[in-house]
Amino acid sequence: MNIRKCEAFVRAVELGSISKAAEELGYTQSGLSHMMQSLEEEAGFPLMVRTSSGIRPNSEGELLLPIIRQLLNTNESLEQYIAQIRGADTGRIRIAAYPSVATYWLPGILREFQKDYPHVEIQITEMGSGAIETIMADHQAELCIYAGGAGKDFEWVPLCRDRMLALVPPGHPLAAGQSVPLAALEREEFIMPMPDYDGEVRFVLDKLAAWPHICFSACSDYAIINMVTEGLGISILSELLLEHYSHQAVALPMDPPQDRELGIGVPQMKTASPMTRNFIRYVERYVRQRRPPIAP
Repeated sequence: MNIRKCEAFVRAVELGSISKAAEELGYTQSGLSHMMQSLEEEAGFPLMVRTSSGIRPNSEGELLLPIIRQLLNTNESLEQYIAQIRGADTGRIRIAAYPSVATYWLPGILREFQKDYPHVEIQITEMGSGAIETIMADHQAELCIYAGGAGKDFEWVPLCRDRMLALVPPGHPLAAGQSVPLAALEREEFIMPMPDYDGEVRFVLDKLAAWPHICFSACSDYAIINMVTEGLGISILSELLLEHYSHQAVALPMDPPQDRELGIGVPQMKTASPMTRNFIRYVERYVRQRRPPIAP
Protein backbone atom coordinates (compact mmCIF):
# COMPACT_ATOMS: atom_id res chain seq x y z
CA MET A 1 0.00 0.00 0.00
CA ASN A 2 1.13 3.53 -0.71
CA ILE A 3 2.44 5.19 2.47
CA ARG A 4 0.94 8.59 1.63
CA LYS A 5 -2.49 7.05 1.14
CA CYS A 6 -2.19 5.23 4.46
CA GLU A 7 -1.09 8.43 6.21
CA ALA A 8 -4.02 10.34 4.70
CA PHE A 9 -6.47 7.60 5.74
CA VAL A 10 -5.27 7.61 9.37
CA ARG A 11 -5.36 11.41 9.62
CA ALA A 12 -8.80 11.64 8.01
CA VAL A 13 -10.14 9.09 10.49
CA GLU A 14 -8.51 10.87 13.45
CA LEU A 15 -10.00 14.22 12.40
CA GLY A 16 -13.31 12.71 11.25
CA SER A 17 -13.11 14.83 8.13
CA ILE A 18 -11.55 14.48 4.68
CA SER A 19 -11.55 18.25 4.16
CA LYS A 20 -9.70 18.90 7.45
CA ALA A 21 -7.18 16.17 6.67
CA ALA A 22 -6.67 17.56 3.17
CA GLU A 23 -6.02 21.04 4.54
CA GLU A 24 -3.55 19.75 7.15
CA LEU A 25 -1.67 17.49 4.72
CA GLY A 26 -1.58 19.99 1.86
CA TYR A 27 -3.99 18.28 -0.56
CA THR A 28 -7.18 19.45 -2.19
CA GLN A 29 -10.35 17.84 -0.85
CA SER A 30 -11.02 16.15 -4.18
CA GLY A 31 -7.41 14.95 -4.34
CA LEU A 32 -7.62 13.37 -0.90
CA SER A 33 -11.02 11.83 -1.68
CA HIS A 34 -9.46 10.24 -4.77
CA MET A 35 -6.62 8.88 -2.62
CA MET A 36 -9.13 7.33 -0.21
CA GLN A 37 -11.05 5.77 -3.09
CA SER A 38 -7.81 4.40 -4.54
CA LEU A 39 -6.82 2.96 -1.14
CA GLU A 40 -10.18 1.20 -0.83
CA GLU A 41 -9.78 -0.19 -4.36
CA GLU A 42 -6.35 -1.56 -3.41
CA ALA A 43 -7.80 -3.16 -0.27
CA GLY A 44 -10.74 -4.58 -2.21
CA PHE A 45 -13.39 -3.32 0.21
CA PRO A 46 -14.60 -0.04 1.77
CA LEU A 47 -12.71 1.29 4.79
CA MET A 48 -14.88 4.22 5.85
CA VAL A 49 -18.46 5.21 6.45
CA ARG A 50 -19.27 8.61 5.03
CA THR A 51 -22.00 10.59 6.82
CA SER A 52 -23.29 14.14 6.71
CA SER A 53 -21.20 14.97 9.79
CA GLY A 54 -17.94 13.48 8.47
CA ILE A 55 -16.30 10.08 8.23
CA ARG A 56 -15.50 7.20 10.52
CA PRO A 57 -13.88 3.81 9.93
CA ASN A 58 -16.21 0.88 9.26
CA SER A 59 -15.59 -2.51 10.86
CA GLU A 60 -12.97 -3.44 8.22
CA GLY A 61 -11.29 -0.06 8.64
CA GLU A 62 -11.17 -0.55 12.42
CA LEU A 63 -9.43 -3.89 11.91
CA LEU A 64 -6.81 -2.40 9.58
CA LEU A 65 -6.24 0.86 11.49
CA PRO A 66 -3.76 -0.50 14.11
CA ILE A 67 -1.78 -2.33 11.41
CA ILE A 68 -1.64 0.75 9.18
CA ARG A 69 -0.48 2.84 12.16
CA GLN A 70 2.25 0.29 12.81
CA LEU A 71 3.26 0.49 9.13
CA LEU A 72 3.49 4.28 9.38
CA ASN A 73 5.60 4.02 12.54
CA THR A 74 7.95 1.59 10.79
CA ASN A 75 8.23 3.94 7.82
CA GLU A 76 8.94 6.85 10.16
CA SER A 77 11.76 4.85 11.74
CA LEU A 78 13.17 4.02 8.30
CA GLU A 79 13.14 7.67 7.26
CA GLN A 80 14.85 8.69 10.49
CA TYR A 81 17.57 6.05 10.03
CA ILE A 82 18.18 7.33 6.51
CA ALA A 83 18.25 10.92 7.80
CA GLN A 84 20.67 9.91 10.52
CA ILE A 85 23.00 8.34 7.98
CA ARG A 86 22.81 11.52 5.91
CA GLY A 87 23.59 13.59 8.98
CA ALA A 88 20.16 15.24 9.08
CA ASP A 89 18.15 15.93 12.23
CA THR A 90 14.58 15.40 11.08
CA GLY A 91 11.69 13.27 12.23
CA ARG A 92 8.69 13.24 14.54
CA ILE A 93 8.22 12.04 18.11
CA ARG A 94 4.77 11.61 19.64
CA ILE A 95 4.71 11.64 23.44
CA ALA A 96 1.87 10.68 25.78
CA ALA A 97 2.42 12.02 29.29
CA TYR A 98 0.81 12.95 32.57
CA PRO A 99 -0.24 16.64 32.64
CA SER A 100 2.26 17.29 35.47
CA VAL A 101 5.10 15.79 33.41
CA ALA A 102 4.05 17.74 30.33
CA THR A 103 3.85 20.96 32.36
CA TYR A 104 6.93 20.76 34.57
CA TRP A 105 9.43 18.45 32.85
CA LEU A 106 8.90 18.49 29.11
CA PRO A 107 9.42 22.23 28.45
CA GLY A 108 12.92 22.08 29.94
CA ILE A 109 13.71 18.81 28.16
CA LEU A 110 12.48 20.18 24.84
CA ARG A 111 14.55 23.33 25.23
CA GLU A 112 17.74 21.27 25.49
CA PHE A 113 16.68 18.76 22.81
CA GLN A 114 15.78 21.46 20.30
CA LYS A 115 19.25 23.00 20.55
CA ASP A 116 20.70 19.84 19.01
CA TYR A 117 17.73 18.74 16.88
CA PRO A 118 15.88 21.90 15.78
CA HIS A 119 13.96 20.25 12.94
CA VAL A 120 12.42 17.36 14.86
CA GLU A 121 8.66 17.71 15.34
CA ILE A 122 7.41 16.93 18.86
CA GLN A 123 3.74 16.17 19.55
CA ILE A 124 2.65 16.00 23.20
CA THR A 125 -0.65 14.55 24.41
CA GLU A 126 -1.61 14.96 28.07
CA MET A 127 -3.77 12.21 29.59
CA GLY A 128 -4.27 9.80 32.45
CA SER A 129 -2.88 6.29 32.91
CA GLY A 130 -5.60 4.33 31.13
CA ALA A 131 -5.61 6.58 28.09
CA ILE A 132 -1.81 6.50 27.91
CA GLU A 133 -1.80 2.70 27.89
CA THR A 134 -4.47 2.66 25.15
CA ILE A 135 -2.45 5.11 23.05
CA MET A 136 0.65 2.93 23.44
CA ALA A 137 -1.24 -0.26 22.59
CA ASP A 138 -2.57 1.37 19.41
CA HIS A 139 0.94 2.56 18.40
CA GLN A 140 -0.19 6.20 18.42
CA ALA A 141 2.86 7.37 20.38
CA GLU A 142 6.56 6.63 20.23
CA LEU A 143 6.91 6.87 24.00
CA CYS A 144 5.05 7.71 27.19
CA ILE A 145 6.11 9.26 30.49
CA TYR A 146 3.93 8.32 33.44
CA ALA A 147 3.79 6.02 36.48
CA GLY A 148 3.14 2.32 36.78
CA GLY A 149 4.39 1.08 33.42
CA ALA A 150 6.30 -1.88 34.83
CA GLY A 151 4.71 -5.12 33.66
CA LYS A 152 2.78 -3.53 30.79
CA ASP A 153 3.09 -4.53 27.12
CA PHE A 154 6.00 -2.18 26.43
CA GLU A 155 9.54 -1.72 27.63
CA TRP A 156 9.80 0.28 30.85
CA VAL A 157 12.68 2.61 31.72
CA PRO A 158 12.41 3.72 35.40
CA LEU A 159 13.33 7.37 36.01
CA CYS A 160 12.73 8.26 39.67
CA ARG A 161 10.49 7.87 42.71
CA ASP A 162 7.93 10.65 43.20
CA ARG A 163 6.42 11.04 46.68
CA MET A 164 2.67 11.06 47.10
CA LEU A 165 1.75 13.75 49.64
CA ALA A 166 -1.31 14.36 51.77
CA LEU A 167 -2.77 17.80 51.07
CA VAL A 168 -4.74 19.33 53.96
CA PRO A 169 -6.40 22.73 54.41
CA PRO A 170 -4.52 25.45 56.26
CA GLY A 171 -5.47 25.35 59.95
CA HIS A 172 -6.59 21.72 59.77
CA PRO A 173 -5.49 19.68 62.84
CA LEU A 174 -3.39 17.40 60.61
CA ALA A 175 -1.50 20.43 59.25
CA ALA A 176 0.33 20.84 62.58
CA GLY A 177 2.23 17.55 62.30
CA GLN A 178 5.38 16.59 60.43
CA SER A 179 3.50 13.85 58.57
CA VAL A 180 -0.01 12.46 58.18
CA PRO A 181 -0.63 8.95 59.57
CA LEU A 182 -2.15 6.87 56.79
CA ALA A 183 -4.94 5.64 59.05
CA ALA A 184 -5.96 9.25 59.78
CA LEU A 185 -7.28 9.55 56.22
CA GLU A 186 -10.15 7.19 57.08
CA ARG A 187 -11.83 9.84 59.23
CA GLU A 188 -11.58 12.72 56.74
CA GLU A 189 -13.71 14.16 53.97
CA PHE A 190 -11.77 13.35 50.78
CA ILE A 191 -11.47 14.97 47.35
CA MET A 192 -10.79 12.29 44.74
CA PRO A 193 -9.21 12.64 41.28
CA MET A 194 -11.53 11.49 38.52
CA PRO A 195 -11.18 7.95 37.07
CA ASP A 196 -8.09 7.49 34.87
CA TYR A 197 -6.28 10.11 36.98
CA ASP A 198 -6.75 8.35 40.31
CA GLY A 199 -4.59 5.21 40.03
CA GLU A 200 -1.87 6.20 42.52
CA VAL A 201 -4.43 7.61 44.96
CA ARG A 202 -6.47 4.40 44.85
CA PHE A 203 -3.30 2.43 45.50
CA VAL A 204 -2.80 4.41 48.72
CA LEU A 205 -6.44 4.30 49.84
CA ASP A 206 -6.64 0.55 49.27
CA LYS A 207 -4.13 0.13 52.11
CA LEU A 208 -6.67 1.54 54.59
CA ALA A 209 -9.11 -0.53 56.59
CA ALA A 210 -11.85 1.68 55.14
CA TRP A 211 -11.82 4.42 52.52
CA PRO A 212 -12.55 7.99 53.63
CA HIS A 213 -15.83 9.58 52.59
CA ILE A 214 -15.47 10.87 49.01
CA CYS A 215 -17.21 14.22 49.05
CA PHE A 216 -15.96 15.61 45.71
CA SER A 217 -14.22 14.41 42.56
CA ALA A 218 -12.32 16.51 40.03
CA CYS A 219 -10.16 15.79 36.97
CA SER A 220 -8.06 18.94 37.41
CA ASP A 221 -5.24 18.76 39.95
CA TYR A 222 -5.41 22.53 40.32
CA ALA A 223 -9.12 22.39 41.09
CA ILE A 224 -8.39 19.81 43.81
CA ILE A 225 -5.66 22.02 45.30
CA ASN A 226 -7.98 25.02 45.45
CA MET A 227 -10.83 22.95 46.90
CA VAL A 228 -8.51 21.72 49.66
CA THR A 229 -7.34 25.29 50.28
CA GLU A 230 -10.97 26.31 50.77
CA GLY A 231 -11.41 23.61 53.44
CA LEU A 232 -13.66 21.30 51.41
CA GLY A 233 -11.67 18.20 52.28
CA ILE A 234 -8.21 16.64 52.04
CA SER A 235 -6.59 14.88 49.11
CA ILE A 236 -3.45 13.11 47.90
CA LEU A 237 -1.32 14.53 45.08
CA SER A 238 2.20 14.02 43.76
CA GLU A 239 5.24 15.99 44.86
CA LEU A 240 6.05 16.76 41.21
CA LEU A 241 2.82 18.72 40.97
CA LEU A 242 2.80 20.33 44.40
CA GLU A 243 6.41 21.53 44.41
CA HIS A 244 5.74 23.73 41.39
CA TYR A 245 2.28 25.12 42.19
CA SER A 246 1.88 27.99 44.64
CA HIS A 247 -0.95 27.37 47.11
CA GLN A 248 -1.91 27.86 50.77
CA ALA A 249 -2.81 24.23 51.48
CA VAL A 250 -0.32 22.17 53.52
CA ALA A 251 1.45 19.28 51.77
CA LEU A 252 2.85 16.61 54.10
CA PRO A 253 4.41 13.17 53.64
CA MET A 254 2.36 10.22 54.82
CA ASP A 255 3.39 7.75 57.50
CA PRO A 256 4.38 5.24 56.26
CA PRO A 257 5.75 7.08 53.18
CA GLN A 258 3.96 6.58 49.87
CA ASP A 259 5.38 7.13 46.39
CA ARG A 260 5.07 6.22 42.73
CA GLU A 261 7.62 5.24 40.09
CA LEU A 262 7.84 7.61 37.13
CA GLY A 263 9.39 6.24 33.98
CA ILE A 264 9.40 6.01 30.21
CA GLY A 265 7.45 3.44 28.25
CA VAL A 266 8.47 2.56 24.67
CA PRO A 267 6.99 -0.27 22.53
CA GLN A 268 10.41 -1.83 21.84
CA MET A 269 13.71 -0.11 22.40
CA LYS A 270 15.47 -2.10 19.68
CA THR A 271 12.94 -0.98 17.05
CA ALA A 272 12.54 2.60 18.31
CA SER A 273 13.64 5.28 15.87
CA PRO A 274 17.03 6.97 16.36
CA MET A 275 15.33 10.22 17.33
CA THR A 276 13.16 8.48 19.92
CA ARG A 277 16.20 6.89 21.52
CA ASN A 278 18.02 10.23 21.45
CA PHE A 279 15.07 11.92 23.14
CA ILE A 280 14.97 9.26 25.86
CA ARG A 281 18.59 10.08 26.72
CA TYR A 282 17.66 13.75 27.14
CA VAL A 283 14.78 12.81 29.44
CA GLU A 284 17.03 10.59 31.55
CA ARG A 285 19.69 13.29 31.86
CA TYR A 286 17.13 15.97 32.78
CA VAL A 287 15.52 13.85 35.50
CA ARG A 288 18.87 12.62 36.83
CA GLN A 289 19.93 16.23 37.46
CA ARG A 290 16.82 16.92 39.52
CA ARG A 291 15.82 13.69 41.25
CA PRO A 292 17.84 10.93 42.96
CA PRO A 293 18.05 7.78 40.83
CA ILE A 294 16.05 4.68 41.74
CA ALA A 295 18.13 2.34 43.89
CA PRO A 296 18.91 -0.99 42.16
